[in-house]
Amino acid sequence: MKKRELTVLADELGFGTRLLFQELGDPWGHIAVRLPKESGRDGFMLKHVRVTPPPGDPNAIMMFDYDGKVIEGDRRIPWELPLYTAIFKSRPDVQSVIHTHPLIATALSMAGKTVFAITHQSAPFEHGVPIYGGDMVNTEELGEGLAETLGKRPAALLKGHGAVVVGSSIAHAVQSTLYLEQAAQQQIWAATLGTPQVLDQHLIDFHKKLPPGDGGLALWYTKKHYDAEARGARTRSSRPRKSSKQPKKK
Repeated sequence: MKKRELTVLADELGFGTRLLFQELGDPWGHIAVRLPKESGRDGFMLKHVRVTPPPGDPNAIMMFDYDGKVIEGDRRIPWELPLYTAIFKSRPDVQSVIHTHPLIATALSMAGKTVFAITHQSAPFEHGVPIYGGDMVNTEELGEGLAETLGKRPAALLKGHGAVVVGSSIAHAVQSTLYLEQAAQQQIWAATLGTPQVLDQHLIDFHKKLPPGDGGLALWYTKKHYDAEARGARTRSSRPRKSSKQPKKK
């Protein structure tokens, strides 16, 4: 496998974790993505959302096999590593797993509520994502329990703890995480006016049959574009300006 392909995944992990912190405001959590078969390694890459204090590397990425053994990297091993290993083992269709602590979606779980399809963007959550216990998922047994609760769904809430979201790519999983929190906020807004309702079934079904294309990842690509523009503008503004004054002739 070409090194460039791993670099692309590393860049996506970097942007994804940055976006999750910017949007959710919480430094705890991770993004994990499978290592492609062409890499010759059976496992996944993982990046923390939080940044370690200097001299730690804020861009550090670790690699693990599906039993949780370190393949590469020297950051502290996440307590909840069994969350990732169990889901990757039980969901061969999943390429990326995210664990975060979205404030609003987590609050809903403590009110005995879940997140459901309230808009077109949240259609994949259908009639509601399942809720698992709020334990730190730090054992094989808890990881397997969470994977069983998640089933074939795109997300699950951890009661009073956070959420886990899966996707066919880093982009897909990150975007779904943001739409999970957006839907939770919209449900609370709707509840102040009446009873929030699940999107009509024919609209949920419509989103299951959308043709392939980049429109489904519009949020990811749009944010990535403007993030790159903003970072480029900051870089340009930090460069010393050349003087426009002409030297005096002697």
